[in-house]
Amino acid sequence: MTSIPIFDIALVNYPDGWTGFARGLEISVIDYLAVIAFLVLPWQRVSLLWFLPFVLFTIIAMVAATEAAKPLTAFFGVWQFAKTAFIALVVARACAVSEVPYLVLRGMALAMAAQLTASLWQRFGVGDTQASGLFSHQNTLGMIAHFVLYPFLFMLLTQGRGTVWNGLVILWILCCVMLTASRGAVGFTAIGIGLTFVIVALAGLTNRIMATAALAAMTALALAPATYLVFEKRFERAALNEDVYDERAAFNRAADLIRDDFPAGVGFNHYTYTLKRYNYSQLAGVHQNEGNINNIVHDVYRLIGVETGRAGLLSFYALLAVPLVTAFFVGWRRRLMPDGGLLLGFGTAMLIAYLHSLFEWIFLIKEVQIVFAIVVGMTFGIASRPYATEPSSHQRIESENTNGAFTFKAGALSK
Repeated sequence: MTSIPIFDIALVNYPDGWTGFARGLEISVIDYLAVIAFLVLPWQRVSLLWFLPFVLFTIIAMVAATEAAKPLTAFFGVWQFAKTAFIALVVARACAVSEVPYLVLRGMALAMAAQLTASLWQRFGVGDTQASGLFSHQNTLGMIAHFVLYPFLFMLLTQGRGTVWNGLVILWILCCVMLTASRGAVGFTAIGIGLTFVIVALAGLTNRIMATAALAAMTALALAPATYLVFEKRFERAALNEDVYDERAAFNRAADLIRDDFPAGVGFNHYTYTLKRYNYSQLAGVHQNEGNINNIVHDVYRLIGVETGRAGLLSFYALLAVPLVTAFFVGWRRRLMPDGGLLLGFGTAMLIAYLHSLFEWIFLIKEVQIVFAIVVGMTFGIASRPYATEPSSHQRIESENTNGAFTFKAGALSK
């Protein structure tokens, strides 16, 4: 989306000089495809109760937008979250059919291959120390990688088919993460991989799991020197000097000052506007250069609390918790089934992204929001499937293929 601008249509242009996570009242090609899918897909049994936190948060954010200094720009953020909920609903309806999540994940894997190609060119062709792939910032690539990596890692550990494909996908995602030279992306990826092996081991150790763990250890040793060189190049060009000036801590102080003065919230998409209007950055000790005074606090939860108040923050917690709990609860119950492995992978991806968001605000931009919506939709769609004693539609389709290779039949969607 960021590399092909015509994929976005701005109904209302972004105001000059406005800085926020939502850039305007936009419709993207993905929104268009979601509307088409909503109209043509057969209705599947998906509980709408799962989407109540999305509705509640959107309502609270809309109320806060009416009290903002610039209501229209605040509504940009509300519109973006409403689209996120709609995309999640459409994906949930589609993923009630068993083969759809695998097709979606295949598309996400191919997209990460495109990101790796762009990242390699940026690093070795252009000489960038931090590759961003096809996105505008390396942190976007690092955050989105979480949502793709762990489902494939769980499939590698728990499913017998697709071993080579899953292994290759994991390898090129790890290369993307390494080339970002982002401490948060690399660190939380390592935590997520460790957590994945712990969860799988609790479900029961097998020879496959132990062999994969050994291979993962060897892969980590092989990538360690390259990771060290990537970070060395980054810090040679721009040293951190956090012992002299801790920028994140200064941003946090500024956000806390705003929250204390505006307990009901300043309005969605209004953080930087408030920061500059009342000079909170100077009060918090933020270095007064153009980049810093236009920057957003690197903590998505502080940002939501400042912009929507305590009520908005609590509803945001519920919005994040419902798909996370659903993924782990249903996934653990079905841990011996392929669907269970997928759900545990989605749950791990969301958990790591939530933890990473303690140190980044990038979770709120539209590209990450869309990928988050897709993962949430797949989670709800798979979890909505009843425990069936008869073969699933995925198994029936495989059995119809006399060659034994996976074949997708479009007619199965209408069934």
